[in-house]
Amino acid sequence: MKAWVAALSTVPTGPITDDQILIWVEGPLRRFFPFQRFLGGYGRLSGGRIRMQTLLTSGHQAEFIASLEDAFNLASRGCFAWWVQNRAAFILNPSCPPSFATEREVEEIRRFSLGVVAAHGVVDPFANAGTYISFSGIAAEHPDRTRASLNLVAPVLHALFLATQQVASSSIDLSKLTERQRQLVDLALMGLPDKTIATRLGISENTVGNHFRGIYERLGITKRSQLIAALK
Repeated sequence: MKAWVAALSTVPTGPITDDQILIWVEGPLRRFFPFQRFLGGYGRLSGGRIRMQTLLTSGHQAEFIASLEDAFNLASRGCFAWWVQNRAAFILNPSCPPSFATEREVEEIRRFSLGVVAAHGVVDPFANAGTYISFSGIAAEHPDRTRASLNLVAPVLHALFLATQQVASSSIDLSKLTERQRQLVDLALMGLPDKTIATRLGISENTVGNHFRGIYERLGITKRSQLIAALK
């Protein structure tokens, strides 16, 4: 418990940024709960479909991050679906996976050499939103201790992710955008990829990317997830 108290004493306060969360996760939190890789996301559930609004990772391969989907059907990921339904921490050991894990999830762990994975989070049923956290490369021993640790960690990370949502929301002023830029924002909020946006507007994907870089610069943000999180 001393390690947890020490970690709590260093939780960032005030306006929270993604970098501050990762600094805390990679430092004080790792000393309390040893892991090799971290993934955390804030998203919304609608019609059986999850749409991620914020995603933070640490230690993962670029190929793994590129394989992640911004939106997916809940039924396609058994572990995620089980967690949403039960709201309890779970452990996925690829050598003896739980019955609710899909072949895709187990294969993903093996493909990217993630080792034993432990995950939890917080679901807000009133907002149909929540924070999901996953730690890869944890020790397989003492599963009860692992679940108990995640019960402590999950609400703290949820509060930090919510704080980043509030910062993003307070900083967005769409009046700074041109009419064309507003049009791209509307299409992005529909969840359309650059290729589809380019087709709809009759422009190239490269032009779409240039427009979004200009949008981010005008709004003082760095990525699309911040934009979507602030405007949803």
